[in-house]
Amino acid sequence: MHDTSLPISQLDPAKRVLKRAQYEAFEFSLLNGNVLVRNASYSDPIEHEYLVTVHDGLPRSCECPSDTHSQGPCKHRVAVAIRTSILEAASAMQEASTTSE
Repeated sequence: MHDTSLPISQLDPAKRVLKRAQYEAFEFSLLNGNVLVRNASYSDPIEHEYLVTVHDGLPRSCECPSDTHSQGPCKHRVAVAIRTSILEAASAMQEASTTSE
């Protein structure tokens, strides 16, 4: 049984995308409540760096070509969703910025 309150359940990724999100060497940086995802699995990771936009506690979009052209979420969005501490930190950053305005 799946916990539908988990972000990954709400994204419902393809199995191959979920596997890649789990095993590829992703690095994460918080940027204004969003997450910059770099894939260090490549020899030139800077060329595989994309901004994942977080909204209402979910990774909603990514700048990568796959997220634009595929039916389901890309591996970068899924990578953020399965790492709840990163997602929670991005959401907390957004909350803090809205309360300080």
